[in-house]
Amino acid sequence: VGQESTSTDWTMMRLVLLALLPVSLAIDLDLSPVVELNNGVKMPLVGAGTWQYNSSTAYNSVIQAIELGYTHIDTAHDYENQDGVGKALKKYNRSSIFLTSKVPGCGIQGVSVFRCYEDTKKLFQEDLDLLDVDNVDLMLLHFPPVLGCTLGCSMIQDQWKAMEEMYSAGKARAIGVSNYCQSCFSCLNKTMKVKPAVNQFQYHIGMGPDPIGLISYCNDQDIVPQAYSPLGNGSPELIHGNLTGSIGSKYNKSSVQIALKWIVQKGMPVLTKSTKSKYLEQDISLFDFKMSDDEMKTLDKQESPAGKPSFLCSS
Repeated sequence: VGQESTSTDWTMMRLVLLALLPVSLAIDLDLSPVVELNNGVKMPLVGAGTWQYNSSTAYNSVIQAIELGYTHIDTAHDYENQDGVGKALKKYNRSSIFLTSKVPGCGIQGVSVFRCYEDTKKLFQEDLDLLDVDNVDLMLLHFPPVLGCTLGCSMIQDQWKAMEEMYSAGKARAIGVSNYCQSCFSCLNKTMKVKPAVNQFQYHIGMGPDPIGLISYCNDQDIVPQAYSPLGNGSPELIHGNLTGSIGSKYNKSSVQIALKWIVQKGMPVLTKSTKSKYLEQDISLFDFKMSDDEMKTLDKQESPAGKPSFLCSS
């Protein structure tokens, strides 16, 4: 929704959303399209990311995003920009913004392999302090442990125990993981008391409809799969490709909007990002059209740009 939208425009948009969104999606008409997590928390379908942004850039980008209608902001401990994100959020009603952050995996970026449990709780709280909030809506374990999901199984279990305790203490409304594959969940399932609500991983056109069977696995386990890097880290094929561009021209949409729509039309949340208002506005303007089944199937069949859901596990 753009800054110039009138109340009438938004009313019409609400009606369009009801007609076009898959029935599996919940709708919060006071915010934006949402998906319901396994604990009942509702997460906006499109989020604005802040990866690779310093604090000042993150501050400006978050303000631009919220002013354009975004209600979901994503950061992480290792982005080192939480102070900027938190400062921007102070300008708005905290309860109206869904905030996600992340704690590194064991052996990565400040979480010692000898202190997985303790350091996970420590960095979790550091995240909150840097953001200057009492809690976040979603906290993720950013990566599997450095030793992987088989050799590092005890590390996964220790980290998740810490996450569960912080969740029980009200430090997050939901907890989840990122870059996890089935082998990681096989380990986690042995000791977990709280099921992850979300698994955030790379997903874009070129990876097929269900890479390594991870999307179907998450859906079967009642874990919401969420896409990051929906443009394949800036692939020309997705930013101004012939296929996405030709489909986009039919709906008066850009190639990028088609790449994003391919994901959200499956009912899957997606993260996008930009420092330019023009592109942020386009990236959230995805719900006034619907691609045909044939177009979706054509995009499903694409094998380029290639990609993997996780760079730390493969099965």
